Amino acid sequence: MRITGTFALSLSLGAAVAVAGFSGYAGAAKKGGGGGAAPAASSAEVNKLKAVRLGDPKAGTFKWGMKPEEVMAQARTAVEAKYEARVEKAKQDPGLQQRIRDELQRELAAVKKSYTKFEGQKTGWDVSIIGPEFQQNTSEAVLVTKEDIWTRYFFFFEDGLYKMFLAFNKDAIGGKSFAEFGKSMEAKYGHAKEVYRDDKTKGGVVHKLDHYEWSAGGGDRLRLIDRSEFYGVYCLVLYDGSVQDRVGDRRKVVNPGEVKRDELVEGVTGKNVNSKGSDIDDDIIDRVVGKEVKKRGADPGKCKDIVVDASNLPKATASSSGSGSGEKKKEMSNKSSSSSSSSEEKDSGKKKGGKKSDNPMDGLEL
Repeated sequence: MRITGTFALSLSLGAAVAVAGFSGYAGAAKKGGGGGAAPAASSAEVNKLKAVRLGDPKAGTFKWGMKPEEVMAQARTAVEAKYEARVEKAKQDPGLQQRIRDELQRELAAVKKSYTKFEGQKTGWDVSIIGPEFQQNTSEAVLVTKEDIWTRYFFFFEDGLYKMFLAFNKDAIGGKSFAEFGKSMEAKYGHAKEVYRDDKTKGGVVHKLDHYEWSAGGGDRLRLIDRSEFYGVYCLVLYDGSVQDRVGDRRKVVNPGEVKRDELVEGVTGKNVNSKGSDIDDDIIDRVVGKEVKKRGADPGKCKDIVVDASNLPKATASSSGSGSGEKKKEMSNKSSSSSSSSEEKDSGKKKGGKKSDNPMDGLEL
C-alpha cells in the first residue's frame, strides 16, 4: 500500500524518527557563504535566548553545566511568572482563580514528567521533532518547557546542560520560507554563514540550503535549522561546541556507524527501494496501524515493523457467514453493541477519573 505526501505529513508528528543525528549536520552539508569560520552572533540577543524569562536576561539565565534539578527550578520560576498576571486579574473570581492555578500545576507537572534519560528504552521522543538531537545509551537526557513563541528542549550530557533546542511555534514563523525566516534571524543575530547540502534525486543533484550558522562567544554555536518539511517549523539550536564534540565522540564509541533513519519519511520519499525497483515500504501504513502483511520476497531484516500502541484502535467485529439463525445474529449484534458501549463507558470513566498518561510529551506538543 503506498501513501501520498499529504497523508505522510499528517502522520509525521507522531510517527517519524530522525533522518540523521545532530552531529551529521556539518558532515552532510557543504560549506557555503564564502567559507571560513561562522560570523559572531549578537551577544545581547544570544543572552536573551538563555534567559529564564523569555527575552529578559536580567531575570536570570540558564548556564551550561546546570544539573537537571537546577534547570527544573529555574523553569518552575519562569512558568509561575507566566501565570502571575492572570492569577492577579482573577482575584475577584475565586473559582476562575483556582482554575488558573490548576492549569499552572498541570504545566509544572508536565515539565517535570518530560525529563527523560536516554538509556536504551523507547520513548515518545524517539518519534518527535528532536529525534535527530540525541542517541541512546550515551549519558544524554532532555527536559521540555512550553513558552510563548517556541517549545524549548534542554539537553544534558553527563547530567550537565549543554544544548537548548528552540522549536518556533507556527504562528511565529508567519508562513515565511526558510530563506525568508533566515534573513529575519540575521537581522536579529547578525550576518550568518549559509551551509548547503547536495541532495541526490532522480533528476540529479539539488544544491539546497541546509542551515544558518553563527559563533556565539566562548565556544558556543548557534544554528537555525529547517524542520518544516514534516513538522512545519524552524528551530534555533544553541549549544556548547566543546561539549558537543565530546557527545559526538561518545556516540561514535557507543553506537559506531549508527545513522538515525526515518522509516516513514524514507518510505514516502522512496529511499527504501531495493535493486529490483520494488519499494520495500509499500505497506508502511499497514505497519503503522499494527496490521502485519506478509509480502512475497520481502526481507524481514529490511522491513522492520513499526510498533505502535493499538489499544485505542476500534476492534473489528467478526461477521457471520452462511445461513445462521436470525435470532442468533440479533443476539450477537446486541452483545457487540453492549460490549462497545461498555468499552466506551470505561474509556470515558478513565478520562473523567484523570488517569495519567505515560506519554512524556503530554501538554508539551508543538
